[in-house]
Amino acid sequence: MQKLVISHRIYTERGCLDGALLIEDDKIKQIYTRENIPADYCGTIEDYGNDRIIPGIIEMHVHGFKGWSAFSSDVEEIRKLGKALTVSGITGFTPTNHYKPNIMENAAALADAYEGPRYGARNLGIHMEGPFISAKTLGSVEADDLHEPDLDLMKKFYEASRGHINTVTMAPEVPGNMEILDWLVAHGVNPCIGHSYATYAECKKAVDHGAVITQKTGNCMRQIHQREVGVVGAAMLDRRLYNEINSDLAHCSKEFLEILYRMKGYEKLCLVADNGRMSGLAFGRYDLKERGGKYEVGKDGLLHIADGTIDGSALTIMHGIRNWVEVIGIPMEEAVVMASLNPAKVCHVDHQKGSIKEGKDADYVVIDDAYQVLHTVVEGTIEYDCQNGFNYDNKEYADCLMEAY
Repeated sequence: MQKLVISHRIYTERGCLDGALLIEDDKIKQIYTRENIPADYCGTIEDYGNDRIIPGIIEMHVHGFKGWSAFSSDVEEIRKLGKALTVSGITGFTPTNHYKPNIMENAAALADAYEGPRYGARNLGIHMEGPFISAKTLGSVEADDLHEPDLDLMKKFYEASRGHINTVTMAPEVPGNMEILDWLVAHGVNPCIGHSYATYAECKKAVDHGAVITQKTGNCMRQIHQREVGVVGAAMLDRRLYNEINSDLAHCSKEFLEILYRMKGYEKLCLVADNGRMSGLAFGRYDLKERGGKYEVGKDGLLHIADGTIDGSALTIMHGIRNWVEVIGIPMEEAVVMASLNPAKVCHVDHQKGSIKEGKDADYVVIDDAYQVLHTVVEGTIEYDCQNGFNYDNKEYADCLMEAY
C-alpha cells in the first residue's frame, strides 16, 4: 500500500524541505522536493499544507502516561501505555521500571509486550532505573527500590526479561557495580550513569568500561564543585557520553540547558520527559492508593508525591522541543535530532528509526505551529489522530481526581 504525504515543511535527515514522502507499507520509499513530486501519482494523498512533519519521537525514560504504568505485571496495560504515548508524538519507547516487589513478573510482562504485536509506539526494550544506585541521590525513588550490587540478581532480571533489557541506570561508584557494568556491556546492554554521587574519575572509569549515557543530567547526581566536578562535570566534559536531558525548564533551568548545549552540542543530547503514570491526565490533586496517597499533577508541569518531592514531569518531550526552539533559540532541525535520532543511536535502532530518510521506518509526527500533535504515524500506520475523539486515559486513575486546577 502506498500513499504520498505532502508538506511545506518536512524535517528530513538532510534538512527541512518543501515536498513529499512516498510511504510504502511501513517504510519511507522515497523523498521528493516539491518540484519533483510525480504529477501522474494517482494513489492516496495526504496534504498537510504548512503543518510540520518531524521524525517520530523516541522516549528513553518513561514510567507511565495517562494512568498507564510501565511497572505493571499486566502485558495489556503496558501495551496500552504504548498506545497512549502516541498522543504526545512518541513512536518508540523504552518502558522504564524500578525495583518493585513484582520486578520479575514486571520484567516478564515487559518482555511479552516487546515480543508481541505492536500497539501504538514501538517497544524498544526495557530501561531499568536501578536498583544498583546511590542512597545519596535518590530523588523520588523510594528507599525500598534500592539493592546492593548483586551480579546474580542482575542475571535473574536479564533472564526474566528474556534478554530484552536496553539500558540499566546505575551508580558506578557503589562497590560491586563495575563488575555488573562489565557484564552489561558484554551482553549488549547500555550502562547509564544516574542516581549517582560519583567523582569525575569514577565516571571516567565507567565510560572507559562502556557506560554510554547520563540519566536525567543535572538531577539526582553529584553536582559541580570547584575541586570535584562530579557526575555533572563528567557529563559535560566527556564527549563519549550522551546525556539525557529533561527540558521542561523545571527540572533544569534554561541556563543549565544552554551550558550543556554549548559544551556538548546537539549531537550528544537526548530529550526525555521522565513521565509517570499520572502524566497526561488533567491538572489537579489526586487520591491514589500508592505514592503516599495524595498526588499532584501541577500546572507548573511537575508531578509531586505527598511530601512535595518532584516525581517527574507532567509535560512531554514535545514541550521540550518547543522550549529548545522558542525559548533557547536553537534550530528546529537540531531539536528534532535531540528527540529522535540521538535516542535511536543510543537504543541501537538508528539504522531503521530516528529520522526521516529513505529506507527507514515510516515513523513521523504532524504538528502545527503551536507544537500540538495532529497525527502520529508509526511504521506507516496512523496511531493517533487528534480528531478521532478516542480517550486514551486509564479511567481507574483519571477518576481519582479530587480537585481540578
